[in-house]
Amino acid sequence: MLLDKVKHILCISLILLVGVTTLYACKSDDKELQGEPVLQVQKSIGFKKEGGEVAVPVKSNREWNASVTEGKEWLTARKASDTELTVSATSSPEKGVREGNITIANNALTAKLRVVQTGGDLIIEVAEESRVIQVAGTGNDHLEVNLLSNTDYEVVIPEEAKDWITEKEVPDTRADLASSTRIFSIASNPLTTERNATIKFVSKENTNIYDQSEIKQQKKSSDISGVNPEKDIKLKVTGGYDTDHQPGQDISKSYDGQFGGTCYHSTWSQSAKFPVTLEYQFDQNQLTLDYILYHSRNGNGNFGAFELYIKPQGSTDFIHIQDYDFKGAGGSHRILLNDPVVPAAVQFKVKSGLNDFVSCDEMEFFHAAENPLDEQLITVFTDRSCSELLPDASDEAINRLPAFFNVLAKSLQSNTYPEAEKRFRIQSYQAYSVPEYWGDKLRTNYYSPLCNPTGIITNAGEEMVVLADGIPQGESISLRCCSDLGPDGEERFLKNGINKFSFSRAGNLFVIYQKLDPRGMPAVKIHFPPQYVEITEHARVGFNVWDLTVDKTDDLFREYIRKAKSVTLDGSDKCVFVLKGRKILFTALKDLLQNQDNFKQYGVVRGMERWDNLIDWEQELAAIDTYSNTGEFNSLMHVTTFTDGLYATNYYINMAAGDVSTKDGWGFKNNFDPRDMDKNQDNEWGPGHELGHMHQGAINWPSTTESSNNLFSNYVVYKINQWGSRGSSIGTLATYRYAPPTPWSRFMHPRDPNTLAFTPQDMTSDDANKYGLYQGEASEMHMRLNQQLWTYFERIGKKPNTIRKIFEQGRTPEFWLPFNDPGAAQLMYARNVAKAANMDMTEFFDVWGFFIPVSFKLYAYGSFSYTVTQDMINQTLAYMKTFPTKCPPIEYIEDRRYQAGAGGNQKGISEDGGDVGYFETFQNNVKITKTVSYTVSGRTYTVTNGEQAVAFELIKDGKKVWFANRFVFTVPAGADIEGAELYAVQADGQRIKANK
Repeated sequence: MLLDKVKHILCISLILLVGVTTLYACKSDDKELQGEPVLQVQKSIGFKKEGGEVAVPVKSNREWNASVTEGKEWLTARKASDTELTVSATSSPEKGVREGNITIANNALTAKLRVVQTGGDLIIEVAEESRVIQVAGTGNDHLEVNLLSNTDYEVVIPEEAKDWITEKEVPDTRADLASSTRIFSIASNPLTTERNATIKFVSKENTNIYDQSEIKQQKKSSDISGVNPEKDIKLKVTGGYDTDHQPGQDISKSYDGQFGGTCYHSTWSQSAKFPVTLEYQFDQNQLTLDYILYHSRNGNGNFGAFELYIKPQGSTDFIHIQDYDFKGAGGSHRILLNDPVVPAAVQFKVKSGLNDFVSCDEMEFFHAAENPLDEQLITVFTDRSCSELLPDASDEAINRLPAFFNVLAKSLQSNTYPEAEKRFRIQSYQAYSVPEYWGDKLRTNYYSPLCNPTGIITNAGEEMVVLADGIPQGESISLRCCSDLGPDGEERFLKNGINKFSFSRAGNLFVIYQKLDPRGMPAVKIHFPPQYVEITEHARVGFNVWDLTVDKTDDLFREYIRKAKSVTLDGSDKCVFVLKGRKILFTALKDLLQNQDNFKQYGVVRGMERWDNLIDWEQELAAIDTYSNTGEFNSLMHVTTFTDGLYATNYYINMAAGDVSTKDGWGFKNNFDPRDMDKNQDNEWGPGHELGHMHQGAINWPSTTESSNNLFSNYVVYKINQWGSRGSSIGTLATYRYAPPTPWSRFMHPRDPNTLAFTPQDMTSDDANKYGLYQGEASEMHMRLNQQLWTYFERIGKKPNTIRKIFEQGRTPEFWLPFNDPGAAQLMYARNVAKAANMDMTEFFDVWGFFIPVSFKLYAYGSFSYTVTQDMINQTLAYMKTFPTKCPPIEYIEDRRYQAGAGGNQKGISEDGGDVGYFETFQNNVKITKTVSYTVSGRTYTVTNGEQAVAFELIKDGKKVWFANRFVFTVPAGADIEGAELYAVQADGQRIKANK
């Protein structure tokens, strides 16, 4: 190697460009024009023993100076002009090498010039950047090796490498201290393995003086530049018309090729005039139409239901093709035609659109091209995914393949395909439900479309080859590139065989394979083969997906999170990691999963199992499992971990990943693993609450949005069996209901202290979270209504599956709650419960304030006119009377016993519980055998021997004016109890007068 006494490595690089930012590193002229500082100078110069003078070019757009910072005793530096520095060295008395340094600086930048002078010793040194050189499999016709020498030397290429390494230019190698660049040509690598060779530079005077450069060439090229599948042909639209458009946004804006520009849109000022006809014309077209791409504008007007018609060339009549329903979903939609036709015109009759408008960003029409290479590939591979060789695939057939596929086949043949990457590069993907269809059918928010993560990542603009097999005839399957934690992203549709495309944004790739009923749909095999463009790898394995059913262990999660790769997004690195379970899918930044202490300690297995269970439990409660257990509905629930907020929306819920101290401990880090989740009830409640929002639709209307979902929260807490339920007390209900009489929708709303009128009479968004309200409702109180129904019918088993029936009926036209008419929805829900229980529920819903007329504007995630008239009430009461069995007084049932000071939602005890009314009294149908008595002091009542009752009521003139479930209770001044008498209520509903 080098002479031992020479300790330093000389890093030879002819030009050093120093700039303020990397962005402008290759644009010095631009920088000068912009006034940004520039300073360019060589990295090093050399002198032989005798010394001398060297002129060094300097490029700077600012005044500069130079000074010797090391070697002042033998070096001088003088500014000869604005563009030149003169460096002088004296003769060296030493045998070895001596070094010096010169600093060149302008008022913004600094550069270093290294000076080397030899003595009597011989030197050959290869520059640091040339010691190991990586070469692409395609080869390099101009490979530079930089070195420094003061001796004549020989270039030695190994015999076994001379057929692929040749020197192109032979510079002078006289014995002078000189930096030189040797130019080599590297042939393409025909092998399926990497090959290496070491070029030596050996002194002719002393063969012990040498240095070397190692050439490492990648295996035979996997460059995809030569893979060019036949492109589908876009049919040219020559004209069109529509029946409704906003001025300046007619149908022509949907075929102008301007994505994201001005789109087609129906009239802004009113709902669209349905059905809206959009007709596209194709004069002189001779190609068949195989599919249509509808690109929505992701906003008002996304297509809902529509009919598709085509007029064939030569015909005057339109043929009805099929009816479709995109349900207002955004993104791109592909319409495949089973029977291609040569169109003269295509007509859409749009019957509904998002928010009652119709819009279209772009509509494209395609003729599908055949790819002749597909047939050749299946002579070597078992299918068009090219992921497995035929057992009898011959070398001759493999060698006939184009270069990219030849390399791929030989890597499979020789078992040199990257084994660790196969888990992600070659996968079979199952079909999942269509979230929009099932969300509407089940009255839920939409589940996730991202059910098939690939573990493949891409940077913006990187072309990739994707090989697919098994896509059923007429089915649309696509790849979605998601740049962030959420579900939004670009899509590229796939076909069987070779696909080649790129995405405009970096991100993770997901396969979108959806069917209304996915049962029986075949798995689709998709292959992302190893691939490069020149020496840059495309379609990289990100190691950023961990699947509970596939990967199983925490150890494998830790391996993946350690290896997980980033993409470059908006100038910075970003790695989104995906955790997939049976029912749940999480997306989180790698840093969150890697750095939080709970993940370091616990891993992810138990957390994913818990969240799968949460989905199971909530689907069970809402009778969704009727479909999910059979696989008919199998979409995953998506949980994002954006920094702030706990919320639910279509396609995902968010569990805050940031500082959650202001959220009662809620947040992803406290709500993932059961060992964190079960530390307090809040941590269990949060996931149940947000998932409840996803599932509450069949029992929800304005005034219940933040309470009906808490049926699910309480159910989750019950299933985990660590904590008790939550919600306000029966005594609080009495206050809302009777002090003074108050309708359900006005619980907790403020009243004028003199007139007792509600204030404000009509709410605004500013009032929604005042006075203890949350989004316009007394959610802590409201949630107890459904909790009582569940406790009686399900927990103590009086009528099992009643809650499931309520959900099932709530999805039918008969009991569909009209969300924009909350007063009607309130009474419809009462009917639904009565039908499901087959009971007259009048008493129950009367206590809950359902049968009090009200008319006001409610603000609860929007503004609603809330009207309940006496006529509406009378009709509902008449409906109740059609059920012969009267419901017991379950408006008093409790799952919490009263205990003073029992905070924190402890199991079975609470300050909000009751002395009577515990569910066991109803369960055992306890009779009152004791003589109940009471005393009154002012407005405070004390009850004795009331243990067998479920509640105590104050009755005046035959009407209930107060109730309580405590032995000691005080009636507020707002309730008129003058002359009222106290009755003990028995579990079967019998009222027994108490002795005073």
